[in-house]
Amino acid sequence: MKKIKYLIFSIIALFCFALGAAAQPYPVSKNMQKAIKNGTRTLHGVPGKNYWQNHADYKISVKFDPDSALVSGIAEIAYYNESPDTLNYLVFNLYQDVFRKGNSRNWDIGNVDLHDGTQINSIKIGDQSIIESDKKWSRQGTKLLLKLDQALMPSSQIQLSIDWKVKIAEQISIRMGKYSDSSFFIAYWYPQVAVYDDIDGWDRINYGGSVEFYNDINLFDVTIEVPQNWVVWATGELQNKSEIFTPSVIERIELASQSDSIVGIISQSDYLNNKVFENDDQSLSYHFKAESVPDFSFAAAIGFNWDASRLLVNSRLDKAVFISAVYPDQALSGRKVALYSRQSIDYMSRFEPGLPFPYPYMTTFLNGRRGGGMETPMIANNGDPESPAQAFGLTFHEISHSYMPFYMGINEKKYAWMDEGWASIWPQVMVDSLFPDYGYLARLVAGYENASGYENDIPPMIPNHLLSTDYSSLRLASYTRPSLAYAFLQDALGPATFKEALHYYMVNWAGKHPLPLDFFRAMEVASGEDLGWFIKPWFYQNAYPELALLKVTDDNQVVVENLGGLPLPVCLTVIYEDGRQQTVCESTAVWKDNFSQHIVKFETERKISEVWLGNELIPDSSRENNHIIVGD
Repeated sequence: MKKIKYLIFSIIALFCFALGAAAQPYPVSKNMQKAIKNGTRTLHGVPGKNYWQNHADYKISVKFDPDSALVSGIAEIAYYNESPDTLNYLVFNLYQDVFRKGNSRNWDIGNVDLHDGTQINSIKIGDQSIIESDKKWSRQGTKLLLKLDQALMPSSQIQLSIDWKVKIAEQISIRMGKYSDSSFFIAYWYPQVAVYDDIDGWDRINYGGSVEFYNDINLFDVTIEVPQNWVVWATGELQNKSEIFTPSVIERIELASQSDSIVGIISQSDYLNNKVFENDDQSLSYHFKAESVPDFSFAAAIGFNWDASRLLVNSRLDKAVFISAVYPDQALSGRKVALYSRQSIDYMSRFEPGLPFPYPYMTTFLNGRRGGGMETPMIANNGDPESPAQAFGLTFHEISHSYMPFYMGINEKKYAWMDEGWASIWPQVMVDSLFPDYGYLARLVAGYENASGYENDIPPMIPNHLLSTDYSSLRLASYTRPSLAYAFLQDALGPATFKEALHYYMVNWAGKHPLPLDFFRAMEVASGEDLGWFIKPWFYQNAYPELALLKVTDDNQVVVENLGGLPLPVCLTVIYEDGRQQTVCESTAVWKDNFSQHIVKFETERKISEVWLGNELIPDSSRENNHIIVGD
């Protein structure tokens, strides 16, 4: 039924926007215009009939040595060129080359953790072996460019084998690395074919440490060898648990996979009584498989606890998620994170965004630090905040990235607001319900109003990698401003219409690479609304939040001015001369006619003596003009 409804939306869109190119309210870049001409994109919020997307199958065998923090292995890659283009070279991401001597970074790290970069021992294309002295490959920042003797034709594939090793950072953990002698989180660690898409061709944006990632949707088959006593958790499903763990641990894994209650799979007593590992081999090899994911990460630790449970997220399809929490015994929130994860995934699956959780596994790894967190597919690397509200919010935030950017294939390097904004606003209802004294939304609003309107309040549509040298601008444009934009767009459309439009966008673009214009148009098509009045000031312009009281007329009409240009809800509290108080709140939609003023009419039977504008949930960069005493 939902697919039929979205097909109807698409037919309506084709009709409504048949003449829309001339009336297009948003800037359309030349590369987007080319994609529309080629039929890979449309102005209707859906992919074009000629949309294509490349992908890869990775089979990786890797050895991780915690003592030297060295990862070494062989990656066998089948890369599929689904594009209509002939590729004369391939581009790879070598993200850990952010620590390569001489490479540029977004901040100074001194001489700490610097190395000679990812060491490529050899590359094999088919049966042909290539070494660095052959000069078939070159490095540019965190990229490796590989020339092909035989071009990769459209609708064909190429087989590669790369033998490499790389040192993992031990002191500076940029989203991953060493957290203690007995715990590591390893991400962005293997030679990864960069995205080749219909907008930019090869992704040539280097990783400087601040902006994040952009990946195709791939298949992974990964074997990770670690020393004795190390447990590994990773993206995907463990294939050989019977070779690793004792029957009692396996029994608990099976119990947790059937249970709505949280099961302790590995505890401290299991380690003390040697009841974790089946054998006392000098090394252990963990074999994982994952399908339809943009990346692969793993955590390795000694002595960490492991709790897990099963959550049904789609009863009709019997679709469930195996939810794990992994943490050191001294973690403050460790024993609660398994529950926090269940509550978060349940809420996301049923309410916001309201689509079943997209992956069968989700692990939250607590690294032992106090703050910070980082999402990767099916496994998050989190700190352990002292505040329970912050711990819950962090757990929710990082898990929510399973939808955006992973499920949706978003380009975080250019438009992180397309995922970070959602991850910042979705936790709000749960955090403010479970921890009402914390004030999640009020904190978000206060943070934005204090920073908004200055020169570094850059519109989100400026690509992230161009903001990377000023992290405050990057943070404001990627997290704070878009999170509130989503909240107030929901206010303008109403929750039901907003969710319907969001689902239309997500269903049509799941597993693909949507751009901002794809999102904007999808929301307009599905809602039946022209949203330029909202989208342009929030995402394209240097507008900021400032509403002001202009005057109160003799017949009790209160005139509100929008001085900053951002559409916001209007909440007024009036006090009448007889002491009676009345509050009226009107939605963000009052600004849809693009007027700079809005009039709210109050009853005329009694006289207004005083008016207050706004509240703590509506940002306002200057509240000095939010109060009028009538007659002064």
